[in-house]
Order: sequence, then C-alpha cells, then structure tokens
Amino acid sequence: MTPTPRQRIAYPAPDDLDSAPQLLVVALADAALLAVERALDSAHPILAVTRGGDRQPPLLLSTERIAIQVLEETAQLAALLRDYLDSVQIDLEDFQDDFVDPF
Repeated sequence: MTPTPRQRIAYPAPDDLDSAPQLLVVALADAALLAVERALDSAHPILAVTRGGDRQPPLLLSTERIAIQVLEETAQLAALLRDYLDSVQIDLEDFQDDFVDPF
C-alpha cells in the first residue's frame, strides 16, 4: 500500500514576502522535511510494508525502526508547519482588513 502524499506548502509569492517573510522559511522547512521523507523511503524500501495495516510487520533493523520514528516526527512537524501557515494567513487577512490607506 502506497501512502497518500502529504499536502505540500507552496512557495510564497514575492509580494507576500514583504508582509510575512517567515512564509519563505516555512516553505523551505517543508521542502526539507519532504527531502528527509524521500531519502528515508529510498534508503529503506521495507518501510512501505510497515505502512500497510493488512500485513504482519517484518522484523526491522535498528536503523529502520529509527527511520520510522523520524518519519512519524516529520509528519507531525509538517502538520504543525501547515497550521502555522494557516495562522499567518489569517493574521495577514485580519491586518489587511483593518489597514486603512491614508492616501
């Protein structure tokens, strides 16, 4: 069973960076997490078997068990980054709604 790809964070538009430069760091962090996931999946193809709930998990090497833990943590961190991104976008919308151009 192939895992469903997680939602990725898009790189921000240059205009968005003027008001929220942290958006670039969030997008780069998400890209780094994706690179970690892909590298571990490539290095340990047996991990795909552990994701399928219909089979008995095989005996794993210590590196494979640690890789599973890393993948679980990267998934949680990716979710937190998406939550943070959503919060920043809400804050920006609120700020733009409250902003009155004096000219």
